[in-house]
Amino acid sequence: MFQRVRSNSITPLESQKHVAKDSNGATEEALNRRVENEVEQLLNSFGEIIQSSRIYNSNTDSKRSGRQKSSAYAGDDSDDSDDSDNRERGKVEPPKDKYTAAQEAYSVQTRAATMVRSVESLLNMVADVKRAYLVNDTSTLVAMADRRRRVLEEHIRRTRAEVEALNSALDTAVRELETVYYNTKYT
Repeated sequence: MFQRVRSNSITPLESQKHVAKDSNGATEEALNRRVENEVEQLLNSFGEIIQSSRIYNSNTDSKRSGRQKSSAYAGDDSDDSDDSDNRERGKVEPPKDKYTAAQEAYSVQTRAATMVRSVESLLNMVADVKRAYLVNDTSTLVAMADRRRRVLEEHIRRTRAEVEALNSALDTAVRELETVYYNTKYT
């Protein structure tokens, strides 16, 4: 029923790679779910704000005459399509009272706050992904370490060259002092 896996069939390095791929896949799926949830919440909140922002105009005739006056100046002969849409649908919205307007204002504020939280969450996720990319990007880390190593090696080479130059200058100064010391009459 169960087959035994030979111990030499999978090396420890390969098993680490499989574990890393599985954890990367799980992390990616979790991030994708979070992004989908936040975007869905953002869209739902935006839709609710749009839906609650309808305005009822009690005097549609004055609205029409105002539009006709403004359209006459613009040279536009179009008729009022909003009123015809409302008549065709048969939906006439009652005027909103102060209580309903206050409820909708509170709802809009709540939805706006939810949208801000969703956007902040998305921005935090972007920052986390960037940070994870920078930390886990081995090619960039290797390149940075290589550049740092080259800079340090160059610094070491210059320092050694300066030390050798100082050493040779010191040797010549010591030889000159010895020749002066041994050639004087006071020895």
